[in-house]
Amino acid sequence: MGQILTERPLPLTHRPSAGRQFLQSPTVSIIAIGAIVGVSYTLAKFAVANGIPPFAALFWQLFGATIILLAAMVVRGKRLDLSPQYLRYYIISGLLGVSGPQLIAYVVLKHIPAGLFTTLITLSPLATFMMVSVVDRQLLPLYRLAGILLGLIGISMATLSSFDAGNSGYVWVIAALGAPLLLASGNIYRNRAYPKGADPLALATGMLGSQMLLVWPVLIYRGYSFSPVDIAGTVEAAVLIIGALTAIGYILTFAVQRTTDGVGFSQVGYFATLSGIAAGAVLFAEPLSPLLFVSIAVLFLGLAVTNGHLNLPWR
Repeated sequence: MGQILTERPLPLTHRPSAGRQFLQSPTVSIIAIGAIVGVSYTLAKFAVANGIPPFAALFWQLFGATIILLAAMVVRGKRLDLSPQYLRYYIISGLLGVSGPQLIAYVVLKHIPAGLFTTLITLSPLATFMMVSVVDRQLLPLYRLAGILLGLIGISMATLSSFDAGNSGYVWVIAALGAPLLLASGNIYRNRAYPKGADPLALATGMLGSQMLLVWPVLIYRGYSFSPVDIAGTVEAAVLIIGALTAIGYILTFAVQRTTDGVGFSQVGYFATLSGIAAGAVLFAEPLSPLLFVSIAVLFLGLAVTNGHLNLPWR
C-alpha cells in the first residue's frame, strides 16, 4: 500500500498573517485595477474635452504604456515571445480588452459624464456571466450569480439616482454599451486562451505593443499632429498619466488572470465605477450620490460571494 502523505502545517512564525494573506489575494489587485480604470476614464474625458482626437489619445496612451513595459522587461532581463500562439493572443486580447473599449470611451466621453460611462462598465460582470453560460451551455453556480447581482445592486444604489441619460443623448449611451460587452468578451478570451506558464509582464507588453502598432497607421493616415512628448500643460500630462496607469493596470490584470476566472475578474467593473464617480466629482463636479458608502458595503459583499470568500449554506 502507498504511504499517505499529509501536508505539515507551517510553524506559527512562518505563517502569513491574515492581513498579509488579504494583501496577496486577488481581491486587492481587483480593487487596484478597478481604481486605475476609473481614474483613467476620467482623465480620458478630460483629454478629449480639451480637443485631443480619440485616435491620437489612444495611440499615445498605448505608446507610453508600451515604453514603460519594455523598459521593465529590459531591467528584468525578459524577452518577448513572438511565436504565432502569442501573437494571436496579443492581438485578440488587445482588441477586445484595450483598443475597442478605450476607443469607445474616447468617443462617447465627449458627450456623456465620466460617472455615467463607468456606471455602464459595471454591466461587464453580468455580461461575462451570461456569455460564459452560453459558451458552456450551462448556468454557473447560483452563488456566483447572486454575488454579481449584489454588486450590480450596490452600484445601482449609488448611480441610477444620480445620472440622467436623457440629457446626454441615448445614442451615445447605447454606443457606450459596446465597451462592457467588449470587456466581457476580453475577460473570457484571456482566461481561456491564457498561454500556460506565460509571464504577466511579457503578456501585457505584447498586448499593448500590438495595439500601438495597429493604431499607428490610422494616426498617420488621419494626419494627427498632437504629441504629449513636450509637456506644455495639464492635457499632455493627463495623456502620459493614462499611459502609465495602463501599464500598471495590465501587469496586475495578467497576474490576477492566473488566480481567478473571467467572471471573478470582471468585478473590476464595480471598482472602476466607484473610482470613476469619485474622480468625476472632483474633476468635473459631477453629482455624487449620498448612497455611495452603502453601495461600497454591498459591493464588497457581492465580490466576496462571487469569489467564494464566504461559506454560504446554499453553495
